Amino acid sequence: MLAGQTYFQASEIAKPYVMGATGPTQFAAFPTTGAGPLRRQSFESVLTATMGSSSNTMYERAYASVQQRAAQFADRVSTAIASGYSFNALPNTGTLSSLQQQLRTVAKIVSVRQSLGLSRQIFFVSTGGFDQHDDLVRDQPGLLANISSSVKMFHDSMREIGMENNVTLFTHSDFGRTLTSNGDGSDHAWGGIQLVAGGAVRGGRFYGAYPLLETNGAWDVGGGRIIPTVSADQYAATLASWFGVGDADLVKVAPSINNFAARNLGFMV
Repeated sequence: MLAGQTYFQASEIAKPYVMGATGPTQFAAFPTTGAGPLRRQSFESVLTATMGSSSNTMYERAYASVQQRAAQFADRVSTAIASGYSFNALPNTGTLSSLQQQLRTVAKIVSVRQSLGLSRQIFFVSTGGFDQHDDLVRDQPGLLANISSSVKMFHDSMREIGMENNVTLFTHSDFGRTLTSNGDGSDHAWGGIQLVAGGAVRGGRFYGAYPLLETNGAWDVGGGRIIPTVSADQYAATLASWFGVGDADLVKVAPSINNFAARNLGFMV
């Protein structure tokens, strides 16, 4: 995860790994020269002793375990990223947006998946600025342009390494925006449109009914707030099915899926 931790990536077994836009944050106190190596050795000895002592609380042992994994994974992942493929679509040089930097890191990890022992992986990246109570007309074109170019650059990167059919990019947001204006922008709403891209996507079409962009219409429940035509659970279940989750286990990923007749929206091959 390159933009914080999400419930979507956590399970009873899987432990999410959080890093920054360009990779893991290194421990500043452990340089590879001078007193750094000895300092790290002492730090790891303290962690090992803490985890192995029954006199310490479960919280102390858990904290020490997390610290130990952080130090080990930072080295391993950073080394792997440094040896990753140099993409033409997402170059190491030049100016990239924060979202594009995150996607470049994801692409590099995909390129070295075998050395990291990865089989199936979910990455979380994010970009903000869409809570547009103000200046919607001014700001939204640039925000959407960044999404558009970032998705294309990432998909082109996957093509460079022959992984376009194995990697699917999808967007998700926790709220939509109203059709009505508050004078200079919009307010929080319900329904929204999401993008799914990749070689395994039945693309070039809409899934669900395209909303009627009219106030006081059949789908407007007041204040320009539109009722969604498909649910987030259906969306998640469709992606999870492609990812390999069995039908009987979909309720663990999408707890409300049984409330809907269509468990699979059909946008994945």
